[in-house]
Amino acid sequence: MHLLRLLALAVFLVSAPFAFAIPIQVDLGPTGKVYGSRPADLPAPSVQFEGQSIAIDFSFLNGEFIRLFTATKNTFQIDAFFRINSAPLPELKFTGSGFLIDNHGAEIGPPVDLVALPVTDLFHEIGVDLLLRPLTSNAVPADVYGIHLDLTLPNSPGFEFGDGPVGGIMFGGNVFGIGPGSIPRDIVPDVGSTALFLTITLGGLIAMRASVTSAG
Repeated sequence: MHLLRLLALAVFLVSAPFAFAIPIQVDLGPTGKVYGSRPADLPAPSVQFEGQSIAIDFSFLNGEFIRLFTATKNTFQIDAFFRINSAPLPELKFTGSGFLIDNHGAEIGPPVDLVALPVTDLFHEIGVDLLLRPLTSNAVPADVYGIHLDLTLPNSPGFEFGDGPVGGIMFGGNVFGIGPGSIPRDIVPDVGSTALFLTITLGGLIAMRASVTSAG
């Protein structure tokens, strides 16, 4: 009976989707206040699509962090673009959630669902945008030292992340800070800034998608 249980456990471990963590480091660029958006290159997490669950842990180089001000609340979002090796349509399905991390590795706000948006060249899916709009509740002002994503990949062997040029990541908000450096401890809301942020961010995403499609 004991042997049968061991065999059953072995079969389960072999057949069950395997969850593992992928660390990715991002350079946030120059420090200071940012109005609208800040793009950065994103190394591809080389992994094939076999229906497995993975965790992606973003950290920032050189002790960098993102400061969310009181004025940033409810406007901050992250758009991570990963290239795919030209999977034929119909679109692949990605699901998952994510949250922000402080300098102690603790969550800033609860996990929220990811929005997965396909990027195509009309014939193939050449990438996917993973959009995260984190809930920071009343934790602002707060310093973000990392981002954690839990992602379930499609069961489509033969296709993967990591083929071709690097992707990109876009951090957006009506105003936020990039440290270390001389940045305010807090900035209070300014009437009318939310509409401006939405216009700037939408323009940035459209431009990024257009460049990706033309490059693909």
